[in-house]
Amino acid sequence: MRDTHSQFRSAPCAPAAPRTLVARAIAGALLGLLLAVGAMAAQGAVYHGNVQSHIFHQPGCTYYTCKACTAVFTTRQAAIEAGFRPCKVCRP
Repeated sequence: MRDTHSQFRSAPCAPAAPRTLVARAIAGALLGLLLAVGAMAAQGAVYHGNVQSHIFHQPGCTYYTCKACTAVFTTRQAAIEAGFRPCKVCRP
């Protein structure tokens, strides 16, 4: 009988590469940051309003730190009463 060699060999799993461990640590840190931002919004965080477009954003929004976002509101209602509308991205 002839000994046949297979291309596919089962080998024990290699330990995770250092890059993978770093990526997991970064992902965990980002998740923690997102949860913290969500908690800030729930506790009445400060909203930023864009004075050019009259749109306001909550913390964590992509547009929260824009150059024209100079109006500051402590409540959602205060922003609406000032004539600003909620952002369609972050939906404050």
